[in-house]
Amino acid sequence: MAEENQLVSTLDSHATATWIGLYNGQNDRWLWSDGSGRADFTKWSLDQPDNYNGIESCAEIQDDGRWNDIPCDLTRAYVCYEIQQDGSKKYVVYTQVQTWQSSQDLCRQKHIDLACVLTDKENVAIAAVTNKAWIGLFKDAWVWSDGTKTSFRYWKRGGSYSGNCVSVEGSKTGRWIPADCNKKATFICQGDAKLKKMVIRMKVKSDVDLTDSAASSLILQKLETILRDQGVADFKLSWQSDKNGSVFQH
Repeated sequence: MAEENQLVSTLDSHATATWIGLYNGQNDRWLWSDGSGRADFTKWSLDQPDNYNGIESCAEIQDDGRWNDIPCDLTRAYVCYEIQQDGSKKYVVYTQVQTWQSSQDLCRQKHIDLACVLTDKENVAIAAVTNKAWIGLFKDAWVWSDGTKTSFRYWKRGGSYSGNCVSVEGSKTGRWIPADCNKKATFICQGDAKLKKMVIRMKVKSDVDLTDSAASSLILQKLETILRDQGVADFKLSWQSDKNGSVFQH
């Protein structure tokens, strides 16, 4: 959520959809809602997950501590988690039933996320405080273009959208929507900017008064055109003056 909030802050009041690096990788995997990635530890009941009727993409923990896949729009109690000062996980159970998506939103508002279960010990601890409830396990095929393994998702609730790429909706909520990859949209990158400053000294012979700002601006425009024709992109040219404010020396 910290990165999502940073994304929303960067976009500010940007009013149009903006591409991020999430796309449909075609192969479903079971993932954790808090972003910790693929579920290596699992505790499925016998013959589960079975994706009955092809609509079971969320997981519940049952009375015996085993897991079962069910439709995400069913309602269940839910288990959230947070990290205590000593680094251990604390589980909080809510008995008022919600859909998986609503449970996720509520957990993120008050805690960290829906319960993420990485070991048998953690699974036993959750089973001890609830009978049947949502945990943060879900299934999807979305992957990040830079190879990042995070499974954090922030989909818009409601509405009908389709496509194999993802954009941030053009509003301050920062929610994500699937979209057609062939559509044109603004985009946002991440990583340190690749900046390099280069000073070039030139000898110029001209009958024009080079101290005239209009003349010096025209020279810059001509140089920019030459560079772009050579395939150079993402640059900015400016004159460098001395301590007296002079660009050209006689």
